[in-house]
This record gives sequence, C-alpha cells and structure tokens, in this order.
Amino acid sequence: MTKIYDKPARPFEIWNIGNYETVYWQEREDEYLAFMLKLYQTQPLKDFRYLHGRKGDRAVHIGPLNAPVTMGEVEKVVIECRANNFNKADVLGWEWSYEVNELAKALAKKNGVDLRLVQIPSVNEIKSALVGFDLQLLKIPDQVVEKELSKHIKFPEVAYLEIDTETNGDEVILKIADFQIPPTAELAEIADKIKDSRELIDYWAIDWDYKGDTFHNQWQSFRVKKNPKVDYEAKHKYDEAGEYQVMVKVVDVFGNDTNKVLKVEVK
Repeated sequence: MTKIYDKPARPFEIWNIGNYETVYWQEREDEYLAFMLKLYQTQPLKDFRYLHGRKGDRAVHIGPLNAPVTMGEVEKVVIECRANNFNKADVLGWEWSYEVNELAKALAKKNGVDLRLVQIPSVNEIKSALVGFDLQLLKIPDQVVEKELSKHIKFPEVAYLEIDTETNGDEVILKIADFQIPPTAELAEIADKIKDSRELIDYWAIDWDYKGDTFHNQWQSFRVKKNPKVDYEAKHKYDEAGEYQVMVKVVDVFGNDTNKVLKVEVK
C-alpha cells in the first residue's frame, strides 16, 4: 500500500552537474577542436595560432571550452586574419565576455575584417540530435558528424545583449537594456508585432557567482500566457564583499541561447 505524503513540499533546487564530454575535452584540446570544426563543417588550418579552420572564404576560430571569449582573444584573431589576407572571420564561442559584441565587430571592421560572432550550441542540444543513432557523443564516426549530425545543429549568430549593472553596497541590480537578434526569415515573419525588441526574450537566468565551469540557475524569469514578457530587472544581495563573476543566459523565442559574463564588485 502506498503511503501518502501529506506534508507541504519544501523548496528545492535542480543542479546541473556538468557534462562528461566537456570534462573529457578539457584534457584533449586537439580532439575538441577537431570535433567542433567537423560540426561547423570547416576545413582545418595548420600552422596558425588563432585561426583553427576555414569555411569557404571565412577564417574560423573556436573559442575555449570553459571560458568566455574575450576582446583580447578577438583582437588576436583579427590581427592574424590581417597578417594572412583573410578579410572575413567567424568566431565561435560557448560564452562571451561582457564587452564582446558590437565593440568586437567595430574593431574588426576598422581593420578590414568582416566579423561574425557565432554561438556554439549546448552539449545537450548536440546530444539531442543523436537520438536514433544510438551513439555516444565522443564516439561518433566522422562521417556521421559530417553527413548526418551537422544537418540538425544550428550555429546562430550571437544576438546583441546589453546589460546595465548597478551596485548599491552589497546589492547588485542587473537590467536588460537592449536585446537585438540578427535578421532571419523567422524574425521577419513576426517583426511587425514586436514593439520592444526585448519581447523576443522567452527566458533568462542568472548565476550570481559563476565559477567558469557549471552554470547554476539561481534566478530566472520567463514568459507565460498571461504575461508574455519577462522581467527586465533582477536584484541580488551578496553575503560577503568582493569581486564576483556573473553569468547571464538568455533564450530567445526561437530557442537560441545568448550567454554573457559580467564582473561586479560589492563592498
């Protein structure tokens, strides 16, 4: 006989314990780069420091596995492009430092390089495309990656996300000031219905003490039928003074992620 639990449920948290694949790749950078280049359908390049591949007439740089792409990194990619007669480049990243976006594109344009910032899909998204193959992510034959898996994986261009930060003693306030999605056919279909571009946000979440590895969802706001807009402002009080790294994860109405890392200091 099943015993009925008649006590009120207590608060709980769901923790992401990370992916085995990312831990494996940390120690095997060559395998990580080779896999990502195949997934992005890119020809590998040799004898370059920051240019890992070539896709058509575009140079390709793969960002680090467990760290945000920084302006310094983008600058090195642009310099190497200029030195080797590449005038177009794609920089792929899992996460992005707060200053990387329009500033990076402006820097590249000034140096004669057409720059695209491209979001790498999550490991879970890549895994979901394996359903039916009965294969583990790290044991996929090259031909499956190139001919089958790559068909189902999207590498969207990174949206423009502007976050205003305010610190008041031990409290930090984050506000989404602007959110712009690169033009797509999907966006064109609904563009006339959007009054504020932030209405394209379906969900956003914050890790207030991001350690550079696993994202812990400590705050979130999402659209519901009764209120099809997220809260654009979030507040958090820290128990101790110091400098903290904050990660913001935004998911738009088309299912694309935009991740940004900020630094805040509380007193």
